Amino acid sequence: MTAIGTGDPRYANAFIEDESVPFKVLLDEDRIAADIVEMNSLGATSLIKPDAWFASARSLAGGNRQRRLGRRPTQLGATLIMAPGDELLYIDKETFAGDHADLDEVLVGLSGPP
Repeated sequence: MTAIGTGDPRYANAFIEDESVPFKVLLDEDRIAADIVEMNSLGATSLIKPDAWFASARSLAGGNRQRRLGRRPTQLGATLIMAPGDELLYIDKETFAGDHADLDEVLVGLSGPP
C-alpha cells in the first residue's frame, strides 16, 4: 500500500508520525500522478452538497482535524488498486471532501481480477 499526497516532505513526515502510518507515503509535488488519474477538485457546488456536510460532521465527531493545507488544497482524493504491470483493478475518485471509497468495493478490488 502506498499513499500519495500533496504536502511537502516535512508535512508528510509529520503525517506518518502523527497517524502511525505503516506504509510508504510519496509526494506528488508536480501533480504528475494527479494529472494521470484526472483527479477531481473541490468546487463551490461540492461545498453545498448535504453529503459533504454529513461527511464533515462524521469526521469531526470522530476526532479528525485537517492540520495543514497541502500545495493543492482543493484537490480531492481517490482510491486506486493497481496490479503488477500497471493494471488498474479499481478506482474511486471523490466528488466532495469525505466521499471516500466504499470499503466493501475496495476489498473486492483487492481480491484481484475476476
